Amino acid sequence: MSRLCILAVIVFAFNHYSNSQSTTISGKLFTDPFTKIEMHLSAFGVESDDFPSIDVNIDFVNNSGSCRKWFYNPAFKDSIYSFSKPVTDSILQILKKTDWEKIKKEYTVQKSDQPASTIIIFTENRTFVIKDYGLKGDDPLQELYKIGYKF
Repeated sequence: MSRLCILAVIVFAFNHYSNSQSTTISGKLFTDPFTKIEMHLSAFGVESDDFPSIDVNIDFVNNSGSCRKWFYNPAFKDSIYSFSKPVTDSILQILKKTDWEKIKKEYTVQKSDQPASTIIIFTENRTFVIKDYGLKGDDPLQELYKIGYKF
């Protein structure tokens, strides 16, 4: 009898722990943890040399993140920033609340000379690549752009 009770406690604890590692998105259980995100926000084509291009790399496994801001105009110096834990946590929350299977993989505008971005989201088992010419993609892309351009 005591073995049965111990087994029941172990099964309950394991089931509770595994469910706490999952996220529910649009009624589906999403259990594939996010490991990394890369954002490449390019100002190439924009007529002003005053707009920066930005490369963001966040590694959620190693709790590290950096942002490189650079310009096509050599008069402006490059800069590199580290992301704080609250910023990386906020990006992770944005990733978790989004059903990435439903987000369009490509956005475009009809105007020429617009900035473009490529966002690559890595999970343990999948990779999502979103290309956005014109930076007009749906939320949560706009939230991610704001974070990237904030620095």
